[in-house]
Amino acid sequence: MKKNIDLIGTVTSALLLSAVLLTSCEDTDYPAAQPATTPTTNQARFLFVNAAPGAPALNFFVENNPAAQSIAFGQASAYVPSQVGNVQLRAKAASGQIGGVLGSNDVLFRAGATNQNNFAASANASYTVFVTDTLNRPRPTTTNGTNPGGPQFLTVTDNLAAPAAGNAHVRFFHLAPDAPAVSVRLVPTAPASVTVTPTFLNRAYRVTSVGSGTAVTNYANFTPVPAATYTVQVYTAPNISSTSVAALTVPNVALDNGKIYTLYARGLRRNGSLSAGVVTHN
Repeated sequence: MKKNIDLIGTVTSALLLSAVLLTSCEDTDYPAAQPATTPTTNQARFLFVNAAPGAPALNFFVENNPAAQSIAFGQASAYVPSQVGNVQLRAKAASGQIGGVLGSNDVLFRAGATNQNNFAASANASYTVFVTDTLNRPRPTTTNGTNPGGPQFLTVTDNLAAPAAGNAHVRFFHLAPDAPAVSVRLVPTAPASVTVTPTFLNRAYRVTSVGSGTAVTNYANFTPVPAATYTVQVYTAPNISSTSVAALTVPNVALDNGKIYTLYARGLRRNGSLSAGVVTHN
């Protein structure tokens, strides 16, 4: 009888061992992968614009990672994702060197006149980064200044909230180095039902805001305007009167329903290359 019991015990042990071995060889049943349905909170975005008259086509880098390539004068890149926190912004000549005061050196972002700190990028924020100024802009005389002269960055924050139905969003920056303060008027030409004439008055070179505290006016904010086709009139004066004569007229600028735009004065007044640039953000 004992032999039968021992035999039963041996068979039972063998069956249990086999079950354990078979179980351990089976694939783990992981849940199926699902795509992310919400945007990451660990990214910023940069759009680059070459607004430096005389500058060559530029390659842009964020933390030495290529971000936009061969952006010629008057051109803009698409938005490029980036990490958040302190990031280095750099522009190199797409071929050869930038020249002028910089020579073979690159355009580097500087957070202040006397430092070389990187740009502080916030999570979920979008930025437009302009390269401005002439190749031969002299080095500033700021005590302990680090700015070498030549082309330099100008960075603004973009609010890309969608315009209301029937509207576009638009803003204006003065980036023509040798022009005095300018004013801009948008004269609608079509459809005939649009009669609003948006204006941007007394914009100084590279200035992105005026005032302080509760009285600050931030030129980086977009202005809602009726979606229409406009003639852009640029006046080299702080205001526009009935007798003002436009220094530059750009016809047939379409500001489409739901779109977001930056208009900017570019080029040089002294050689007749003053013009207007348009950046489309969406």
